[in-house]
Amino acid sequence: MTLPIRRRTIGLLVFAGVFVLGCVISTSTRFRDMPLPPDGVHVDAPFRAHMRDGSLVTFSRGASFERGIINGQGARFTVTRVDAGPTLTVPLDSVLGLEVVERQVNPGRTAIYLPLSVAATVVASAVLAVAIFGSCPTIYVDSAGVQALQAESFSYSVAPLLAKRDVDRLDVRPDANGVIRLDVRNEALETHYIDQLELLEVRHRRDEFVLPAPRGTPVAVRNQFQAASARDRTGRDVRRLLAAADGAWFASADSVLASAAAGGTVEDFIDLTIPRLPGRDTLAVVLRARASLLSTEVLYDYMLSRPGPRSLDWLETDLGRITSLARLAKWYTDNFGLRVSVFDGTRWHPVVRLMDFGPVAWRDVAAVVPALGSGDSVHIRLSFTADEWRIDKATLAWDVRRTEPRTVGVARVTVPGSGALEDAAAALRNVGDHPLATYPGQRFLADFDVGPSDSSRTFLVASSGYYTEWVRPRWIDGRTTNTAFDPGTKIQDVLRSWIAAKDSLERRFFTARVPVL
Repeated sequence: MTLPIRRRTIGLLVFAGVFVLGCVISTSTRFRDMPLPPDGVHVDAPFRAHMRDGSLVTFSRGASFERGIINGQGARFTVTRVDAGPTLTVPLDSVLGLEVVERQVNPGRTAIYLPLSVAATVVASAVLAVAIFGSCPTIYVDSAGVQALQAESFSYSVAPLLAKRDVDRLDVRPDANGVIRLDVRNEALETHYIDQLELLEVRHRRDEFVLPAPRGTPVAVRNQFQAASARDRTGRDVRRLLAAADGAWFASADSVLASAAAGGTVEDFIDLTIPRLPGRDTLAVVLRARASLLSTEVLYDYMLSRPGPRSLDWLETDLGRITSLARLAKWYTDNFGLRVSVFDGTRWHPVVRLMDFGPVAWRDVAAVVPALGSGDSVHIRLSFTADEWRIDKATLAWDVRRTEPRTVGVARVTVPGSGALEDAAAALRNVGDHPLATYPGQRFLADFDVGPSDSSRTFLVASSGYYTEWVRPRWIDGRTTNTAFDPGTKIQDVLRSWIAAKDSLERRFFTARVPVL
């Protein structure tokens, strides 16, 4: 966000960024919201009309819109998705929203869909016109009888070619039966396609902390400590903000963001100074962080809202072409991500770029870096576009080692009120041609048989897949360009838009989730 390149490889390159009523042909199906066209317009694209009463009308050959009526060869389905027969006309004032159905035939690929919950359908439909919450699959675990958010998966995999694997640390222990249960939810106006879901079990010493790391297996660290000095671009001392995972997090100073938006230096940074430990040539930077909504603003505003109807073509066509993906990849990696560099006494050496953090769940991760330089201290820089990150913790550890995790596949998948789903469990055990698809308001429970509790084990969840964002009609109504997103867009322009939108977007984003039943 090299031909030929496998779908999963492209996903790592770029962002290292409705209901199926019966499928006879093997396809990948995407669903998009569509604005109500003016009178006298014929639409060739197949679409589905979600009715205010929860029922559904499909127009597989398109339809005409005239005098507030949809005319076409429609098929109506009840709220429980029972075929109610043909429908030739639908009053527009009875429609909650329209979703374009775009099909790309892929032999051998057929998604598995969760059973349709009537309650979830009605609730999701009711909030469709007002909710703006956007996130990839959110994963919850039981914590003292309360479901606690632990992870969000494949945050920037917004198309099939961008599908990728994510690994997140879980704070969880098996129950008395040796089972870990994950509650996987779709709380957004998105369609999620989950190719695989598994646990990684790491055995370790009691005083070790295990967490994922880029470019390899998870690492175990011991004896974490604070940097002797931690200062941002303004010279502000941020050691207290980074000392512990306590909810007091770092964010770029307003002056840095304002300067960047006005054409000044776009980059913010945190410089860490660490006393050198003789005989050690490697250390780990341990971070607990999440993205701000800056990337979400780019997706919502620049990629989907400003282009208007052209955003549908962008999602369907541009994100399906390797050439256009390459341009998007360069723009994204040039402007986004958290870069970790080490100073050798003369210049900064880039070591790793961290990309895959969502805006909802905090993510723990370690960056293993060389202790370059020859003085008494090691100097490490965390750099990023102004206001792109929220960092709750940044500590260091000289005691770091790679681990060899054991993989645990899904034993059972259940849906509240529907029982066990053997085909869904099988789909999640292996990456292949049968992803599990979920829609707004849906959830499933994934059980893993890991054996009795043991404090010397840490579990991480590994997932892979992608999601498709539903374009809101009001985004299309507010279009300003009617042309597809331009990867040549200046980041300063984006930052100016972010300053204007951030307060209202943050306020609404975290309060408008799709209810999950």
